[in-house]
Amino acid sequence: MLNMTVSANTAPDLTQVKRDLNTARDLTLNRLLSLGQDYNVRLTKTNLVADQELYGLPSDIRKIVRVEVGYTSSTDRYKADRMDSNAENDPVNTSYLESDPKYAVRGDNIELNPTPSSNVTNGLWLWYIEDPADMSGDTDTSGLPIDYDHLLPLYAASKGSYTMGKYNEGNNYMALFRTGLDDMEQEVIQRNIDDGDMIIIRDEYGGL
Repeated sequence: MLNMTVSANTAPDLTQVKRDLNTARDLTLNRLLSLGQDYNVRLTKTNLVADQELYGLPSDIRKIVRVEVGYTSSTDRYKADRMDSNAENDPVNTSYLESDPKYAVRGDNIELNPTPSSNVTNGLWLWYIEDPADMSGDTDTSGLPIDYDHLLPLYAASKGSYTMGKYNEGNNYMALFRTGLDDMEQEVIQRNIDDGDMIIIRDEYGGL
């Protein structure tokens, strides 16, 4: 975490600063994820068990990115598509193929269809976005792209200013934080654009 010397006898105290830095990190990460930026992606593998359709999700999961299932071996996998859980047991949607698997999220579990018919070592591959643990130590990092780390202390400074009754100062820091999020969003959007619009000029006779 950013090195900040804050006495526990002052307002804001160290506990609040750490809490606010973590909140800012979560708000920034949420904005990135809303833009389809998959940071902190992890891969986990688990064994398929015959006649078992439910498998536990990782405790630190924030978002599922991709699911692959190998019903015969871990090297012969197929991408699973997410299905609407409300469609489960619908009479028109009861046939599933191992070559076109489906999955649904049931609480803290993932349900596979079709249900595995045999045991397969590492037959289930799950890519997911990790929900990072709160920063607590002086050397902890945000896990965000380094270009956006500067947003965290702006948010914490705003909350700290509010705590001390400096509302105008707090509003200024919060405005900088929100503007920084908007600038980040535009940078991500522009970075993901392949190229500019193409303009085709035609003459009055219709030729190119």
